Amino acid sequence: MARAVRLVYYSKATRDMSLSDLRDILQTARDNNGDVDVCGMLCYDNRYFLQALEGERAVVNELYLDIADDARHDEIIIISYAEVEKPTFEQWKMGYSAGSDAFYTLLKENGQSEFDPAAMSAKQAVEFLTAMAAFQTEV
Repeated sequence: MARAVRLVYYSKATRDMSLSDLRDILQTARDNNGDVDVCGMLCYDNRYFLQALEGERAVVNELYLDIADDARHDEIIIISYAEVEKPTFEQWKMGYSAGSDAFYTLLKENGQSEFDPAAMSAKQAVEFLTAMAAFQTEV
């Protein structure tokens, strides 16, 4: 069996995302990820996306390349890429969190007044996504 990896990246939306945009992104991710045994977590706020993808290395790499081609975002930066023994987000084809009290409380605990993944270390980003997985948001 191939080794699993976790890829974490952030990007900047090219425009403000509506609830309809976010629903479309999540539905597409959940459909595609289920087909290729990938799981993950997505956070969005302040026009930033922060996302973790977990799965077999070649599949995650290919999926990331497809995501990077999406015109809804740019300034795409990989902040972490590592093998994992066990996926952290395996309960969700794509979990999602944004704008909740828990979201903003965790940001403040990390010294941020607004969501800015570029200011997070790789460790902070993974910890943020992991913590937010417990406080998922419906769109």
